[in-house]
Formats: sequence, structure tokens, C-alpha cells
Amino acid sequence: MAEAGIHGKQATIKALRHGFAVAQVLAGKITLPELQKLLGHASLETTAIYLQVHTDDQASRVNAAWGKG
Repeated sequence: MAEAGIHGKQATIKALRHGFAVAQVLAGKITLPELQKLLGHASLETTAIYLQVHTDDQASRVNAAWGKG
């Protein structure tokens, strides 16, 4: 992660996994069932938490946290 320039709270496997999932949902690149399978969630309800980041303001905050905004 240091080589990729990822530091702080984002420098964990869990944060990278969550960031990936949110980015895919925000970009409309993957369906929720596809993401569910990829993440290994037994319940679609668990995967649906990634849909909660959906407003432009929230997306801006997520992108800023990942150094993209």
C-alpha cells in the first residue's frame, strides 16, 4: 500500500474492499447481484449497504477520502 501511496485509514484491506465496492456502485459498472457474488455475501441485503452512498455530496466525500476529489 505504501508503494501505491495509500496511507491512513484507507491503508487496510477492509477499506480497499469497501472503496472498490462503492466505486463500482457509483460508476454503475456492476450490478448488485454481481457485486454480491464478487464480495461473497450470502445476503443481497448485506451488499445493499454499498447503495447508501448515492448523492453527489456523499460521492464527493468518498472520492475526497480516496484522494480523488
